[in-house]
Amino acid sequence: MALNLITTQNAFPSLVIGVSLYYILRATYLIYFHPLSWAKGSKVAAFSTKIYEYWWNIHQPGKLLFEIERLHKLHGPIVRIGPDELHVNDPNVFLDMTRIGSQFLKDPEFYRGIAIDGTSIGSTDPKFHRVRRQVLAPAFSPSQVEKNVPGIESKIKQLSGLYDEFAASAEPVDVNVSLKSFSLDVISAILFGKEFGVLKSFPSSHAYLEILNQAIKGAWIYRAFPEICNFSLKLPKSISAVIFPVPIDTLARGCQSEVNEYVKERQARLTADDKAYERKGQREISSVLELLLDPSSASGHKVPSLKELNDEAIGLLTAGHDTTAHAMISGLYQICKSPVIYNRLRAELDSSFPESDDVQFKKLKKLPYLTAVIKEILRFSTPVPGRLPRVVPKGGYILHSHHLPPGTVIHTSSYLLNRHPSVWGEDSYNFNPDRWLQADASRLDRYLATFNRGSRQCLGSE
Repeated sequence: MALNLITTQNAFPSLVIGVSLYYILRATYLIYFHPLSWAKGSKVAAFSTKIYEYWWNIHQPGKLLFEIERLHKLHGPIVRIGPDELHVNDPNVFLDMTRIGSQFLKDPEFYRGIAIDGTSIGSTDPKFHRVRRQVLAPAFSPSQVEKNVPGIESKIKQLSGLYDEFAASAEPVDVNVSLKSFSLDVISAILFGKEFGVLKSFPSSHAYLEILNQAIKGAWIYRAFPEICNFSLKLPKSISAVIFPVPIDTLARGCQSEVNEYVKERQARLTADDKAYERKGQREISSVLELLLDPSSASGHKVPSLKELNDEAIGLLTAGHDTTAHAMISGLYQICKSPVIYNRLRAELDSSFPESDDVQFKKLKKLPYLTAVIKEILRFSTPVPGRLPRVVPKGGYILHSHHLPPGTVIHTSSYLLNRHPSVWGEDSYNFNPDRWLQADASRLDRYLATFNRGSRQCLGSE
């Protein structure tokens, strides 16, 4: 027994020394001898992405993007933010990576932390995404958008009525909650064929809003600690909800009931009149879920299981709700902050629609200053400001005369690209709709990174 104790006591210091030596050697290699060691940036990031992201996105909540911005100002368009990861702030590199036919694919490890695999947003398989995009595209086509206009106008009138009530009582309005409630009702109607009725709860914040907010905030925890989150999701719900609650799990349970109800109602409709309902080419697009459940929606489309259907609904609900609401909130603030912009926009709308009840969507789309304001909102608000990483394909990639090996991850951020002075000028950090009214303004569209570009461009960009 004594001999075993002595042996254990002698082994422990050796173990500590061995582990310490391993990490010292690993850090030395990653920082000074790795193929990306030429790129300047954070030495902590070069050693460990997780430590770096934990510090700047969790300990310093949401500040990683601004730390990367600071590094770009110090070191130029290329900075290192991980052992095999670079952040690039170069509009032309962004255009090259996202061009049609590009072999750059989404980084699976990154997207596992912020989206659900096997969905249109989370999938990194180009073949799967191509089919799923064909399935979903009709729901966001210009013709379908036109059909959605009456429902959206109805929600706008409901929202305006609430604002009028607050104005009459001289009470302040929580614009953040009201616009998020509005956007959630609109996107839920598009997805499920019926709205959630969130705006009816205003001025209180609906439970769905709270769940979505927590799920979005929790994405960065999942990104930093994917192993813990995956472990929690595999546990029984009663246990995981206590020891390590994952917001996306709560959202999944709430959304699942909506999906189950939709499928049940759909089955009843099919039973009642199969032929009329399934006749190809004559079916109305009642919802996004309907497209997903229709095996004829696209060649190669496999009808998702209930879980897969729920996963897709969660992704679209989260992306469509928060990004839209954020753009509206940011845009309203910028318009109200500038009397010049406010008065000019108001004058165009008043002259085009003397009667407020006669606002027409087709005519609205053609108003030049309103269009310029909306484009500037999308540039300036950047609803998805964080990184959208892509993986260098086989054969590598030449980046500013440096050869990047396959597997290197290149991050770009719409927030920085949409403010790059080479494209947007020296006033790029100012909200200025007039930039979209210049003679050469059409060139700006290709540089607008808000919706990404290429085959993975956002479905809702139109």
